[in-house]
Amino acid sequence: VFNTVINCWAKSRDPNAASKAEEMLIAMERLHANGIRGLKPDAFTFTAVIDAWAKSGHRGAAARADQLLDKMESRYLAGDADLRPNTFTYNAVIQALAKSGEDGAAARAERVLQNMVNRHRMGGGDDIKPTTINFNTVLDAWAKSGGGRAAAERAEEILEWMDRLNKAGNDDVRPDTITFNAVLDSWARSGDRRAPHRAEQILHHMEDLHQSGYGGVKPDTYTYNTLINSWAKSGERGAANRAEQILSTMAQRYRAGDTIKPNTRTYTSVIDAHAKSGEAGAARRAEQLLNKMLDLHNQTGDYEIAPNAHTANAVMNACAFTKIDSDRSEALSIAFRVFDWLSTQRSIHADAYTYTIMLSVCSNLLPRQDRGTRYAHAQ
Repeated sequence: VFNTVINCWAKSRDPNAASKAEEMLIAMERLHANGIRGLKPDAFTFTAVIDAWAKSGHRGAAARADQLLDKMESRYLAGDADLRPNTFTYNAVIQALAKSGEDGAAARAERVLQNMVNRHRMGGGDDIKPTTINFNTVLDAWAKSGGGRAAAERAEEILEWMDRLNKAGNDDVRPDTITFNAVLDSWARSGDRRAPHRAEQILHHMEDLHQSGYGGVKPDTYTYNTLINSWAKSGERGAANRAEQILSTMAQRYRAGDTIKPNTRTYTSVIDAHAKSGEAGAARRAEQLLNKMLDLHNQTGDYEIAPNAHTANAVMNACAFTKIDSDRSEALSIAFRVFDWLSTQRSIHADAYTYTIMLSVCSNLLPRQDRGTRYAHAQ
């Protein structure tokens, strides 16, 4: 009965479900300690409470789930066979840590995965067998950890670890497209100067694997978008041109029948690359890309290519940070033209960032000595 009620709490949407479930676990332990044998918590009990914490979204929930797993493992190793963690237990903790965003969460998620791998290697059985999903979840945690180059390099090491396990006979651990995309994302978020070049190498390796017949690995739109984003963030000379080349490659392949389809994020990332480039004509090219998106959307009715507020903001950002003196007047006109267009849209709306950018446009592009004009535009 206790397990049933705890499981109901775990599956409920009550904001206090996790604490309620753990209160019942504590009550079971207390009653069992007082001699009621039928109320001994087992692996199902602990896993349900862990799952409740994992799904709660509360600050510190992932750490609490991890602590409960540690408690299970220590008791199991001390001889309590009823508290043997299984795949569901480890999955819940890994996912909770990966999604928590807490400091050190990626390393802790990897430690849980390592324990899972070790338990399986020591004869844990199929109920404890790690899978590609477990590894991909840990890779995603490293990508979002904010750990810079070290996180990206760690992600590559985990990819190599997966490959070794697969070659050793574990068919359930096999790198796939999601795996490689997570490693790419780690580099794109790293802030490292060599990130776009390493991302290019990973993409080429994916292409080689696909062409060689390696199943489950094929670059997709997310792969290319992540590569473009890596170039956009790099600040490297020529990054915007390289981002456009990748966009062109995607468009050509899609027209040839491939599934790699440029979408709103693709174009917005290329516009962002121009915004960050500071090169001559960046604002003009950003607006041209916006207009191309509008034309494609109007011609096809495809909402996956429709500009959104982020797209408009990226164009206005390209205007705000125009560095070439001869481009300033045109950039100012473009910024207000795009702002006016955004203001007329029913399905998308300006956000707080939009107005922040436009204040930067006024501050950076209007003559400082002409206070009246600057004030009028700011209003």
